[in-house]
This record gives sequence, structure tokens and C-alpha cells, in this order.
Amino acid sequence: MGNWVWLIYIVIIGGFIYLMMIRPNQKRAAEQKNMMDAIQPGARVMLTSGLFGTVQAVGDKQMVVELAPGMAVTVVKPAVAKVVTEAEEEFEYADEHEQIEGTASEPNAIEMAAEEETPKPDEAPDFEPPADEAKPAPGTQSKK
Repeated sequence: MGNWVWLIYIVIIGGFIYLMMIRPNQKRAAEQKNMMDAIQPGARVMLTSGLFGTVQAVGDKQMVVELAPGMAVTVVKPAVAKVVTEAEEEFEYADEHEQIEGTASEPNAIEMAAEEETPKPDEAPDFEPPADEAKPAPGTQSKK
């Protein structure tokens, strides 16, 4: 009778592991596959690296994603983390002729600090070597 009890415990634990670990992973994998199959050119996606792009072409195992105008990369389908909507994207995109606030026309604080610290060529600081440097380097002989 004692052996049957252990067998029942093993079956119960096996069922628990299946319900808590294996089944959710299978569901997640099925959802990911369905998402991959539904991606069409023109969709905005986020890659697993965190990059956002627009799908240009879709193949069986790979897709071409445009990250910036004129810059496209080929990625494997599992590299797509999710399809994003406009509400999920943080930035608004401007046309080529519009300028985005805070870009090249306005220097930022780091650039301004670098300009202040960099001496101008005509303002080079005076430099005199320390008295210790007048000694000959080790392994050389001095002429006396």
C-alpha cells in the first residue's frame, strides 16, 4: 500500500509542474508564433534589442526592418519582441524638412562645457617641464 501512495504523489507533482510551468510556456510560444505570422509590411515593431522600426518585407524566417529612412536591416523573426501601436511609441516623428526641438540648432550643456574648457590655439598654456625631467632616462649614459 505504501508504494501506491508514492506513485500518487509523483503523479500529482508531475501534473502540478505541467500546469504551472510547461503549459504557460506553450501558450506563450503559440501567441508569439501567431503574432509573427500576422506581421505585414508597414507594421511598426520593437526588436528584442529595443530598436523600433517599420517592416518593409516579410519572408519565411526573416524580415527586413527599416530603422531610419534609408537604413534597413534584415532580422530573424524571433528578434521581433512585439508589434507596437502609436500609443506605445514615446516619440513623434517629424518630416525631413521640419526640425525637432533640441537638435543641432541649440548646443546642449555638454557641448557648451567642452567649448569653455578647451583652450584656443593662440591661448595655449605655458608649460615648463619639472626639474626631474632633466635627468637622463634609465639605461642611457650622460655625456660629462
